[in-house]
Amino acid sequence: MRRINITRKTANLDTIRHTVSFRNKDKFISYLRDNYSFHGVLLLANKVWNLNVGTKYQQDNYTFSIQSKARAGNQLVL
Repeated sequence: MRRINITRKTANLDTIRHTVSFRNKDKFISYLRDNYSFHGVLLLANKVWNLNVGTKYQQDNYTFSIQSKARAGNQLVL
């Protein structure tokens, strides 16, 4: 599972950040296609999905970063 931060700067320099979680890259690709109008969605998804935690990738006034990478499955929560 990946938690991905998607940050966009608006015209008046406000910052809008969305944090979304995905179990696999296919769900992330579907999310990008449904909610954004990027060119080269597959290339963008591959670059973002393979980022290390804490690094960022910028495209079209958006900044993508990985907040966490966790194993998807049964997790013990206390």
